Amino acid sequence: MTQKWTIETEEILPGKVEVVVPSYSPDGKKIACVRLTDPDTIHETRDLGCLTVIDAGSREILHDVGNNLVAVNYRERGRGANELVFAWSPDGRYVTFHQDRKNWEHFGARWSLMRLDTHTGEVAPFPFDPEAIRPQSFLVSPSGRHLAIHTRQRWKPYTRKILWKTTRHIVLGDQLTVCGPLGEDPVNVIDWPAARHSHEEVLGDFHWSPAGESLVYIVRFREGRFREESLLYHWEPGKGSRELYKSPEHIDHFSFSPDGREIWFHSRDHRIESPSRRNTVVRIDLATGEATPVLVHREFFYPLVSPRGSGVLMEMQAEAGGRGLALLRPGEETPVPVVKSGYNLYPSWSPSGESFLYLRTRPDSKPFWTWPTEPVLQNVAGGSPNKILPVDAAARLVNCRPSFSATGREILFVAKDEAEEANARFAGLWRSRILEEEGTEGA
Repeated sequence: MTQKWTIETEEILPGKVEVVVPSYSPDGKKIACVRLTDPDTIHETRDLGCLTVIDAGSREILHDVGNNLVAVNYRERGRGANELVFAWSPDGRYVTFHQDRKNWEHFGARWSLMRLDTHTGEVAPFPFDPEAIRPQSFLVSPSGRHLAIHTRQRWKPYTRKILWKTTRHIVLGDQLTVCGPLGEDPVNVIDWPAARHSHEEVLGDFHWSPAGESLVYIVRFREGRFREESLLYHWEPGKGSRELYKSPEHIDHFSFSPDGREIWFHSRDHRIESPSRRNTVVRIDLATGEATPVLVHREFFYPLVSPRGSGVLMEMQAEAGGRGLALLRPGEETPVPVVKSGYNLYPSWSPSGESFLYLRTRPDSKPFWTWPTEPVLQNVAGGSPNKILPVDAAARLVNCRPSFSATGREILFVAKDEAEEANARFAGLWRSRILEEEGTEGA
């Protein structure tokens, strides 16, 4: 038996312009989002707008910064994509974001990093030369003392061969840079081997350990269309990087255990034709470096460890070509399907670990980021799924982006109010509150 939930939903920022990538501050007192004013629809490399900070209680707009030049790439391109998304400091005071150059009229990435002080309203630039260092996605360390930034900063020759055609380019190479909270004392983490400069080098997923100031990151080398090598590294300040894992299969995502002692990931073997047999889920002990295959050549992928250790959530190949979700509970060897039908994407855990969100969508012939989407909340203990989207609202995969508060009792998401009296042109910002009732229901 599980406790029933009641969910109350309200619109807190109407869609006068399009709202994207909302998130709570770590202390839950403020909400930040980007309101688009000049979508770059030609190349879809970024969209421009203002960074808006709202009081979570009164819904008063506290800051609207960026001079319509805040750069954000919110379009869903799959996990591991380089997205330009702002980030809060752990104390909830600062917001770091990307900003385009003023009067920049040419195509291509020319943004810089800026930091907003939400106490004073001051906006400070990072000291990076945008011609030499181009910041992409970034993460703030748990202490707030460091930033890990995916940068592009090293011009290198690159040759691509496809069948009889050979093309030669001069490209910017990926790098992972660790610096202070405002760009102080930058250190390049990756030492790319000179012998592989002719290969396509890609920095994949990277995350700070929940237990300290160390990083785990993925790099991939690609030679031609079918030869690839993926490597996982563990970096610690003053010690450099050590190799954790190497595979000829594709790796693009991993998840830390809440104590920072383990990471979980899946590798994908493209040589296997059946999608339900391509994936191998692996667990690595960071202290010993021991890698343990948990599920070999199965239908499960993208393991996501609960923040409270209540299990590992995985996506899975469902019946009739759908996408389901499964939960591997502690002490068990086989994941149990919890969402068995339909097409369900991008699960995320509540900070409390008692529930998770996922996006239920309906594939059609249009680009997948435009698919109609419904955010759904599921209790780990069981029971029926809880819909949080109002009846008169519609969401798309491109911008729904649900986000939990630190307590896990409130959820932000983006949807368009389609009620007749709403007269909304764009998607606005909504908030759902999770309430508990006295009654119970069967699991």
